[in-house]
Amino acid sequence: EVASLPRGVTGEPTYQVGGEVSATFTFSSDRAARAAADAGQSLPPPPPGLEGSQLRLVAGPGVAAIWSQSSGVPALVVGRAGAPTAQSSSSGVPADAVRDYLLSLPGLPDDVAAALRTFDADGSTLPLPVPVDRVTTSPAEVDGERATVLTTRDGSAAAVVWVDDDVVTIVAGTLDADEVLSVARELR
Repeated sequence: EVASLPRGVTGEPTYQVGGEVSATFTFSSDRAARAAADAGQSLPPPPPGLEGSQLRLVAGPGVAAIWSQSSGVPALVVGRAGAPTAQSSSSGVPADAVRDYLLSLPGLPDDVAAALRTFDADGSTLPLPVPVDRVTTSPAEVDGERATVLTTRDGSAAAVVWVDDDVVTIVAGTLDADEVLSVARELR
């Protein structure tokens, strides 16, 4: 529940609910070798048991409260969802080993590698790909938890995101960083 609405945000929110979502990645050394060859490099040897193993990413369910402006653009969004987790298949290769091997692959874009490095399979961290040409980031704290503040370079919108007890929370809107942090810190 939002304790007090920031300036310019009025009325009652609408709610959107989403169920659990998942995606499954199946490792193929043939496909990985082709990608490495396309990058002009060779594939490092995969760990035993990785071929054909699957990594299932799961997130949600979630709910969002949305306060819209008269134009229909969201002025404020407060959302909570189950933090993403990863589960490896019965091949016995731990999710962290799969992540580490993926990080060793040639041609992996820097932004994807940076997000992968921060991901823990237990849902305690959240990889956050950020388009650095349009958004700046800064660290913050919300209720004793590490948070990330994202602000558009033109200052038109901001968001704060954090994970606490396997729940990811986001507060975002056409507000500045101080306003989204204020809302986040007053959530009940």
